Amino acid sequence: MFFLLGVCTACQVESGILEPSSATAAIMTPTETSIPASEAVSEGPDEGLATMEEPDSTETSTPAALDGPWLVYPAPDGSGLHAYDVDAGVVIEIPLPELVYPGDLVDGLSPDGHTLILRAGSPLNTDELALYQIDLPSTQATKVTPLLSLSIQRDIINGEDAQALTVLSAVTFPDGLAWSPDGRYLAFSAALDSRSSDLYVLDIEKDRINRLNGLYTQSVSPSWAPGSNWLVNQELGSYASETGWRAEVVDVISVPDYADQNALYIPGGQSQSEVFVAWINAQSLISYSQTADGLQTLRQVNVINRSVGIHLQGGFRQVAFDPESRCLALVLSEEDALPMGLMSGVYLLQADSTVLMLQRAGNWEALKWDEGGVFVAAGSQGVFAFTPEGKGLILRDEGNLNVSPSGNWMIAWGDGEASASGARLYQNPSGNLLQQITDRAVTSVYWLPDSKAFFIQSEGTLYFLAFPELNLAAVEIGVSVDASLEFIWVE
Repeated sequence: MFFLLGVCTACQVESGILEPSSATAAIMTPTETSIPASEAVSEGPDEGLATMEEPDSTETSTPAALDGPWLVYPAPDGSGLHAYDVDAGVVIEIPLPELVYPGDLVDGLSPDGHTLILRAGSPLNTDELALYQIDLPSTQATKVTPLLSLSIQRDIINGEDAQALTVLSAVTFPDGLAWSPDGRYLAFSAALDSRSSDLYVLDIEKDRINRLNGLYTQSVSPSWAPGSNWLVNQELGSYASETGWRAEVVDVISVPDYADQNALYIPGGQSQSEVFVAWINAQSLISYSQTADGLQTLRQVNVINRSVGIHLQGGFRQVAFDPESRCLALVLSEEDALPMGLMSGVYLLQADSTVLMLQRAGNWEALKWDEGGVFVAAGSQGVFAFTPEGKGLILRDEGNLNVSPSGNWMIAWGDGEASASGARLYQNPSGNLLQQITDRAVTSVYWLPDSKAFFIQSEGTLYFLAFPELNLAAVEIGVSVDASLEFIWVE
């Protein structure tokens, strides 16, 4: 079954807001990789510091059973995916064309964790750009449907029509896959029946693909209501290299009859695209406009009566959402805050409230909701973790933080530039420093669902660490040094 997951010892801790297991598995290399796809997919090119274990380059035997669980992530060279079998200590290859958008690895995983569908391929290879369904442990990649018609593919290859490149940009737009919460439908954008990107739905139960619209604009960014009965998307108009896209309208479509298709709202004239933050209930979602000047106009939109309420009219730097409390957190820069008579900082906006409550003043660059149950803001002061109830903890000189799924532990880390190098284990919620895990620059951290182990991406290497030893066992060398990998967890 699939499950979704992706300061030095002198760091200061201010006012407060893992269960050990087996040792690290050995790293081995499989002797061969096969892809029995129905449609062939071409292969593309204790206290103190924990100790490190490098891969054993002489090991060539493959365990008898590779049955997971796995950590799945993009291959370092872009040629498909890699899956690390935690029990066997083996990395297996999943041959696949290069992913269109790394976030598809998370978005393409069905709610029940049984189906993984991704966009992959190059438009310069005829019919390669497509949706692919991935099976583990067979490593089979099956093409579901192309994303472009043959005529558009030919125009791109031959350079005969600039509009074809606009269509290509639309079908490869970020956040281009959306599973319905009931797992029956996968919505995506493709240009199979016209000279524009249209909205399509793959019906898993009936094993067919339905085209939902056919407009002159480019349909992108599908988003499902919690009841799987409404599907929202946006239509993009003209594209210019100097100004980017122009968002024309946000539409809503009823499912499964597809009969009720209406304009939900018209974005402001400066909107390059609309971003759907989250659904706060069965009929209302939160969105904002992405403009050349940053994020603008935080809205709450009702898809039933098509009413639009404004939470924040001006600009803001970041926003995050807690699905349980339905609370929003926002970062306001000094430029954003002054017109509202506020100071720069991190704010909470409780459900059904219009009052912004300051949690901590200052300059904050990043904000996220952590599944461990806290909002996490990062900036010049370090990392600030706070609950929807307003209880907070700050860790000085840290650059990021993840709470373990159990809620008992926190790992904070930095890259050695804007924050202190290394990763450190803290107790939650006290913020007591328990152990320096590594002093190497760290890019990302990923907890296992049972909180008994985790992965660290550091200086171009992916490491696996398990309690109680917390030794750094190298899983793969050559991963990105700067960009955080996308991960999913497969059982």
